[in-house]
Amino acid sequence: MNGRKGHPDELVQYIFRPGWSLLEDEKLWREALDFAEMTGADAIMAFNAHGEMPPHPPLDELPPRIALLADRLAEVRRRGMIPMLNYFVTLGHGEAKPASGMAYFQPVVDGFGNAVQGCACPLDPAFQQYMVDAFSLHATGLDVESIWIDDDFRLYGREGAVTLQCFCPLHLEQFAQKAGRSYKREELIELLLDYRDPKRDIRRLWFEIQGESLVRMAKLLRDAVAAADPDIALGIMVPPVDYNYFSGRDLNKELYALKGAGRDPWLRSGGGFYRDERPLDLLDKLIQVADPLPAMLTAPVRLCSEIENYPFVPGLKSAQVLVLEMYLNTISTNGLLTLSVHDSFLGLHDKFGHVAATVPAVKPYLRQVAQTALGKKRRGASLPFPKNLAEVGCLGAASFIPQWNHNLARLGISQAPTDASPVIMTGSVPELYSETELRAMLECGAILDPEAYLRLQERGLLDDCPIRVSFEPFQAKVQCERILTEQAPDWIREKNLVVRWHVTYNTAHTVQASDGSDVWSCLYDTEGVVLSCGVVVAEFPYRVAVMTHTGQPMKEIGRQWLMQQVISYLTQGDCPAMVEGVLEMYPIWWEGGDESGHEAMMGLCHFSLERYPAVDLWLPGERNIQSIERLERNGEWTTALYTMSAHSSGGSRITLTGSSVPEPLSYETFRIRWS
Repeated sequence: MNGRKGHPDELVQYIFRPGWSLLEDEKLWREALDFAEMTGADAIMAFNAHGEMPPHPPLDELPPRIALLADRLAEVRRRGMIPMLNYFVTLGHGEAKPASGMAYFQPVVDGFGNAVQGCACPLDPAFQQYMVDAFSLHATGLDVESIWIDDDFRLYGREGAVTLQCFCPLHLEQFAQKAGRSYKREELIELLLDYRDPKRDIRRLWFEIQGESLVRMAKLLRDAVAAADPDIALGIMVPPVDYNYFSGRDLNKELYALKGAGRDPWLRSGGGFYRDERPLDLLDKLIQVADPLPAMLTAPVRLCSEIENYPFVPGLKSAQVLVLEMYLNTISTNGLLTLSVHDSFLGLHDKFGHVAATVPAVKPYLRQVAQTALGKKRRGASLPFPKNLAEVGCLGAASFIPQWNHNLARLGISQAPTDASPVIMTGSVPELYSETELRAMLECGAILDPEAYLRLQERGLLDDCPIRVSFEPFQAKVQCERILTEQAPDWIREKNLVVRWHVTYNTAHTVQASDGSDVWSCLYDTEGVVLSCGVVVAEFPYRVAVMTHTGQPMKEIGRQWLMQQVISYLTQGDCPAMVEGVLEMYPIWWEGGDESGHEAMMGLCHFSLERYPAVDLWLPGERNIQSIERLERNGEWTTALYTMSAHSSGGSRITLTGSSVPEPLSYETFRIRWS
């Protein structure tokens, strides 16, 4: 333990999150507590309310609730688990009727004037004082390791609001003070939403004010808790990255505001989808929410993942997919996992004991995965995730969904948002980086869409590049994309990829190749007329590939071959292994860590329902493989089942066979050593 309220120093920790209704029901609480103890829970993070309750109850209604929480969490500690509190409502998750007498707070207001009932503005002094008093009461009355703020701590993305928030009189007044003039709400939202001519100074100032209001609120809550009990840490959950961008959040400033005396704050990200009807949704959620966070954080933090079956009904997700999520989060980030797997009203209905059996059984395996990752760097391609992405581009709901990263994952390509090689730059993102930063990224190789390429040329970084991009919209619909590069094998050379109605392109720009660049694919209309290059590559002044694709996920073997060849070309073969000929099998690659640096850990997650007798991996570059081990389910390393051969595109082909091939909706982990 780290002090009186400390947390075990373990690489893998299970933190269960029972709902308030379970705490109220003696029988269900006993069942939940027994289940947590039986399945190896390290901590219990209890909710202090549930979604059916009015938000922000009067302060005089809190002591009875706190007394029940104190009794329940004392029992948690007696059983050897760490008690925590999940404070369910701060700003408010969505429209909700306020509790009696609590409708006087300034509500959050969106850009069209919609006031969200039950959601309070963080600048309202009355609301600030209420939250300070409420957190102080909980911190005084509870012996907990931490109090967690939920993911409603944001100014974007709530029911009852159509666009950006907050445009209440308090925020408009703050904006006027900093801007040196006042703006009407209608005028300001029009300026903010103009993506054709983004007013970056206006956007930057507006988002700064939103973010600062959240930082101030975070510090108020931290000070209230510290005054009551300085040993209690603070935690916070964050929503998808686009919600953070549109809220103007500076997560590092918030984390420093939440940091106590020697106690790093917790940060919880959504690491799994709510149900398993569509398995790829689970992968997309992790890539969109959890994966980018390490690239955006510099503040000290205890980063963990949230896996839940919302609305907390066990039947929404199988035990098999639950464990797949636990594995994917552990190998992608770390093994600190929060789990919401109980029905908050009816309890855990694990009739056949699948959840109870698999959750504790997988812990030694996850511990070995986390142990093996220590000292290693995650490697792969990715979009960058600058903290101020909302300053440029269109402020639409789908603007910042990392579909390029989704596409890579489905095509069997590793990614690493913290250390991307190659990096993928789109649109006006280059504007957000200095020349030094851009040159460093380009040195790693870069996939560029036409707009990003032009912006880099305007910055003088690609002046001598032989690729030509012009702002000339296509005059016809793309009928097909044909592979033209001579390095293509017979099965794909001069063949057409699936396109019409299924793949989207940047049709506002035409891409052409001149001497010194190579055309790998071209786009044709229905009459066979060339519209543009689809993929064109060049080596000077940096290794770049300009792609007309928008990155929309497209599971197709020809596109898998094309993307993987681009990755290998841009990195000159210095890239992780990629899955060949099989779709929906996602690799995660960690490299280094031993004295030679010639060791990698690779996780393979299988998201389809197909079984394969063998799976091929292409490992580019010249590595003399010495051994490949597979992690057994008991956490022990054994020799993997595989064969090796030379790959026609350079490097090695590793063919996994037998038990080394992941089962559907499952995973395998490998340790690879080379000289």
